[in-house]
Amino acid sequence: MGTKTPSHSHPTVHPHPIDATAWLREHGLRATHGRIAIVRLLDASTVPLTLAEIHEKVRGERCDFATVFRFISILEEKELVQRVAWIDGTTRHEIKSRDGHHHHHYLICRTCHKIEPIDECVVERFEDQIAKERGYAGLSHSLQLSGVCPECQKPASAKAKKRG
Repeated sequence: MGTKTPSHSHPTVHPHPIDATAWLREHGLRATHGRIAIVRLLDASTVPLTLAEIHEKVRGERCDFATVFRFISILEEKELVQRVAWIDGTTRHEIKSRDGHHHHHYLICRTCHKIEPIDECVVERFEDQIAKERGYAGLSHSLQLSGVCPECQKPASAKAKKRG
């Protein structure tokens, strides 16, 4: 199954996008053009991105793939970016929430690969219970559900009429 960020993914509407330069400096990192572009991209994305997707979108900032890889690794080490094992076997990355509390859930169409964030978390209470019962600390989880979206369920003739 191919992996791509669907063109119909919409950027997150943050009331106040991260000031990438200040954010980088606040975390002890140099604010280069490439790093600023990567932080802005991750902050604006509603879905986790692969390294290739990040590189594709910031290559205009003179960011080669090795630079993207190294910088994402630095952000992971500083626990500013979360690595997400995706349902299709790819590894993706997303910026952690500004409040330090992080986890997201996604609904993914198996046909068109549309990705929709899910805001509710039904697992959180269970996670807290398991941590308490078994003595674990720092428990986290990710949840990805896959299915066929309403648009892909429509017969081919209905889709052709809509395009025509």
